[in-house]
Amino acid sequence: MSNHPIFIDNVAFAKKNERLVGSLTLADCPRLAELLQGATKNVQSINNGAGLISYTLQGETNSIGQHYLHLTLNASLTTACQRCLQDMPLELMLSFDYLIGEISDTEVGEGDIDGSDDVDLQEASQTMDIITLIEDEIIMAMPIAPIHAEGCGVIVSQSGEKPNPFAVLKGLIKP
Repeated sequence: MSNHPIFIDNVAFAKKNERLVGSLTLADCPRLAELLQGATKNVQSINNGAGLISYTLQGETNSIGQHYLHLTLNASLTTACQRCLQDMPLELMLSFDYLIGEISDTEVGEGDIDGSDDVDLQEASQTMDIITLIEDEIIMAMPIAPIHAEGCGVIVSQSGEKPNPFAVLKGLIKP
């Protein structure tokens, strides 16, 4: 577990085919912690594995000299079910591939990059913050309105029609 930032030179990391394996807690990811239910913030939940994020970052350089990073994440989080408002476990297993390159915003706008959804572009950096990258990816992967698959309390729904409160007065009018 880490309580300090992790910075890498992503091009050198990829060239050396390095591998970084570790785990984080919600204390390492304050923006993510703000989005989650309070249950994952206490020590007992963390000891039970809630709020734990495991990651593996692998660098790679292919035969034509392109540099890649491959990130896999396993996160055990607790959020609030939007149907019953009770704590709900959320297990995320994510995988990302990044092409590292020196590219300007104008080149991205002109469409010089393959529009593939399989690989994301990551700017070459000597100080790439791994914790921020992990936190960003988890935040973007979280469901907007998480709900239990089953087991929520009875849901009461109302039709849009309500009785007219003045209907009683209608009987008082004499023709």
